[in-house]
Amino acid sequence: MFKSRYQINRYFQRKRNVDSVDEGVSNNVDVDEGASNNVEFDVTKLPIDPGLRIPILDYNANIRDEVRRAYMLKEFGSWLEYSVEKDDAYCLYCYLFRTSSGKQGGEQARNAYVTRLNASIDCVRVLLRQGHSFRGHDESEDSSNPGNFLVQLQFLAAHNEAINAVTLGNAPHNCKLTSPDVQKDIVNACAIETINVIIKDVGDSLFSILVDESCDVSMKEQMSIVLRYVDNSGHVNERFIGIEHVTSTKALSLKAAIDKVFSRYNLSMSRLRGQGYDRASNMQGKFNGLKTLILKESPCAFYSHCFAHQLQLALVAMAKKNIPITNFFRVVGNVINTVGASSKRCDLLREKQLDFIVEALEKSKILSGRGLNQKTTLQRSSDTRWSSHYNSLVSLLAMFSSVLDVLAMIVEDESCSCDQRSDATNLLELIQRFDFAFNLQLMRSVLAMSNELSKAL
Repeated sequence: MFKSRYQINRYFQRKRNVDSVDEGVSNNVDVDEGASNNVEFDVTKLPIDPGLRIPILDYNANIRDEVRRAYMLKEFGSWLEYSVEKDDAYCLYCYLFRTSSGKQGGEQARNAYVTRLNASIDCVRVLLRQGHSFRGHDESEDSSNPGNFLVQLQFLAAHNEAINAVTLGNAPHNCKLTSPDVQKDIVNACAIETINVIIKDVGDSLFSILVDESCDVSMKEQMSIVLRYVDNSGHVNERFIGIEHVTSTKALSLKAAIDKVFSRYNLSMSRLRGQGYDRASNMQGKFNGLKTLILKESPCAFYSHCFAHQLQLALVAMAKKNIPITNFFRVVGNVINTVGASSKRCDLLREKQLDFIVEALEKSKILSGRGLNQKTTLQRSSDTRWSSHYNSLVSLLAMFSSVLDVLAMIVEDESCSCDQRSDATNLLELIQRFDFAFNLQLMRSVLAMSNELSKAL
């Protein structure tokens, strides 16, 4: 009974300092180690400088909560504090509630944080330079593929002991610097620094703007802005400076977005000497287009349509004026659609082309070398893609015999519908005529010259 009562009194009675414990009792009772602290507590004398504060664990266990309340009742601007005496940063909450007696702040903690931050920045720079994605579907610790950012950081830590000692599992749980928000902050910082370099390179020189807008996959209208200028070395540079979200594609909305960008980067409209857009009415409209709105503010900002786009439109318009050439390109499009209608036919086309190349190499009809005889397929043409018609004709000419074999197999394939076999029969007959072969060689030669001009533009 006496033993049980003694244990109850031991755990429920108020702790006492070692100095106040009677000699007889001290021989029988184990005094708590924290109770041996005998630091005096005076609310009016609590140091303001975090570097001069007494560690919270050095106070007597009976008054630690009073010390915490006294500090929390004081007016502190932020949880992050700076010590003038120690020239260090301190966390107020870490000081009040940490359970270990380790040193807070200091040069070692600062160096660890800088190393951790630099490692994350290096990973972000590599991914931005290569244009790779950051996040993964599963970023847990036991994931086999947590995403490019974490994989890059793991690789960096595995090959650098200094980084491995302060990152990932060895980093504080609340300061790993790997969260999506941290990644976005670093990316934004990189974007700001990059744009600042571009704006500094532009300086006080004259410049032009290239603007285009389109709708992204999330159905938001995005306007891209490019600066074109001549640097101090006399080189013409085109630099992308950002994408602006616009609520409307009207000229006034686009003009307001451009003014916002100019204000953000301290660009003057008076130094604008050129503007380039497509031929949409909201861009190059004579009365209310974006071109006209900018000309009213800066009369020297002359408008010019993209020369490569003009060349492409001119070629397409001329081709449509000539009926035989129009029919020729229609047949080419039908051949590409028929042969490339399914992955099975594309694989069959590659197999036939591979057999043709092997046979031609054996007979020394074609040359072998680096970059030659690569696997390819028929390329589709588009009126809005520069040189797409030329690339389409080049691919068809290079794979002409293989295309004939595939069309012949479609004709003989009983699993195909009658319409498919009939279309393949007609195409097989059309592309073996002299006029088709002549137009194929003619247009390839003509478009080859315009292709070089398009690249120069």
